[in-house]
Amino acid sequence: MDISQFEYPDLKPGDQSWRWFHKYPHDILTGKIPAGRLMRLAAERHFRDLERGDLYVDEEAAKSIVLWFKFIPITDGKNAGKPTVLLPWQIWLVVSLIAWKWNENTFDEDGNPMRVIGERRFNQTFILVARKGGKSTLAAGIMLYLMYKAGYQPRAYSLATKRDQARIVLKTAMVMINLSPRLKSIFNARTNDILTDKHGEFRALASDSNSLDGLNPDTISLDECHAIKDRNLYGVVVSAFGAKTEYLSIVITTAGFILDGLCTDLYKNGEAVLEGRVEQDNYFYAMWQIDKDDDWSDPKSWYKSNPGTIYGLPSMRYLHDRYKEASLTFAEKANFITKHCNLFVNGADKWLDVEKVKACIVEDLDFEKYRDRKCYLGFDRSLGGDVTSLYALFPEEDGGITVFGFNIQTQAAVNESTDYLRKIYQKAESLGHIRIVNTSTRIRNEHVKMLIRDVYALLPNCEHIAYDPYKMKEVALDLEDEGLPMLSVSQGAGNLSEPAKKLESMIEDQLLRFNGDTMFIFACECAVMDVTKFNNVAVYKTDYKTEKIDPLIAVIIALSSATLFSDNSSVYNHKGLTVI
Repeated sequence: MDISQFEYPDLKPGDQSWRWFHKYPHDILTGKIPAGRLMRLAAERHFRDLERGDLYVDEEAAKSIVLWFKFIPITDGKNAGKPTVLLPWQIWLVVSLIAWKWNENTFDEDGNPMRVIGERRFNQTFILVARKGGKSTLAAGIMLYLMYKAGYQPRAYSLATKRDQARIVLKTAMVMINLSPRLKSIFNARTNDILTDKHGEFRALASDSNSLDGLNPDTISLDECHAIKDRNLYGVVVSAFGAKTEYLSIVITTAGFILDGLCTDLYKNGEAVLEGRVEQDNYFYAMWQIDKDDDWSDPKSWYKSNPGTIYGLPSMRYLHDRYKEASLTFAEKANFITKHCNLFVNGADKWLDVEKVKACIVEDLDFEKYRDRKCYLGFDRSLGGDVTSLYALFPEEDGGITVFGFNIQTQAAVNESTDYLRKIYQKAESLGHIRIVNTSTRIRNEHVKMLIRDVYALLPNCEHIAYDPYKMKEVALDLEDEGLPMLSVSQGAGNLSEPAKKLESMIEDQLLRFNGDTMFIFACECAVMDVTKFNNVAVYKTDYKTEKIDPLIAVIIALSSATLFSDNSSVYNHKGLTVI
């Protein structure tokens, strides 16, 4: 298709014309608008779909939704009460949801209608846009429009993990109604809901599995999807629409810190659809984010995740201010990357900067060349579904350390893991970073003893095997009887605080060396740190089902034992490592 026909040189930002529906993707593909890879793919999808015979664009519907937002007032600030002015990207979005229509009737094998001529194409959406992108305004405006256009008893529901969060979209809609005489003539905004004279309702609901049963809504908004871990919720949302053939589920969100939740699942689905690997004609995907190889600190990249910034909303000054804050701490950096660059990263409260951990990887490390050197073993036993980890720590002349890991996990624990964690295990196993034990039970004492014996036998100059004594007394006594130098090191803050601080500084200075061990990297991603009132560091995880920090704890235990029992020739005495 020759897309030059959609250049529309007379069209300017601020013009409330439905033609931005075509011009916006045109400007993306011609380079007039900065866009990431997935938005370029979305623009390509737009023009491919124009050539399909089973679809058409309802120009009257397109004009109608753009006109509707002239009755949607701005809800805060000095311009409150004035009509909303849709930006080009917003016009493209709302028209896409409303104006794409089916141009054919199709039925399944039982004669049930699948596509109906004249009905809207999209009934599911996933929209990823950075903070200050007007998400609540868009969601509330679209939902009110669909209620207005629906027949008898239109139903709309705003959902979120918590009711207070769910009320944000509802409250935005209420303010719109109170500020607009036109909307007031259609809707009745009350304290906790919005009603229509067609017995319609708009309510906020907490997103538990039972809140949607039997509601049969016309439209649902799922707010802050990035905070939702429960995949079943989305199935409940979809099934709630019941027998309706026209409905709309709106998922509009920023990126977040949960890498194993509903939002990342929808993101991966959208990526597959836009890349052409999967067909989902009823799903609308728009994902504004910087590309993964972009420099997050480069202001030019920010235009990709903030589609309104090229038009001044949010302003570049606002983003620069947030960037300055992000430069001060790792927590603020993580917030900036997720909320303003729209990339999914680990939580802002995580302890270690994983990029700095990865910078410590030495690709050609050869365990065989280290075997005869003096070393310390640190061991952390699994409880429940945790990983059993044994790490060999070799002191280096420059004050750093080199570590090699030996991890085991049961096949049963792998099978019961979440999708994301299972992929971590599979990758680690394929690289030799973990061994999967084919048992339907937990790691047993014999598994533990075999692991420790086998690794110790490879290390003729191992000083001792440090272990957390919890649930290890019997195993330790048996191994001591066999002549192995077992050393009890409890996980109390007094023993592990200084080694944890030392490890952090080694990572910062790239004095840690390891071979890219997948399980160790994952443990560093999961670890959270707290500082006690005595200035001791406590390392822990926040989610016992999806997060594993055992490899990291094993390294800290090994480092603790190296400091506790360093002799006069130890490199740690020369380098000033704290002895506790």
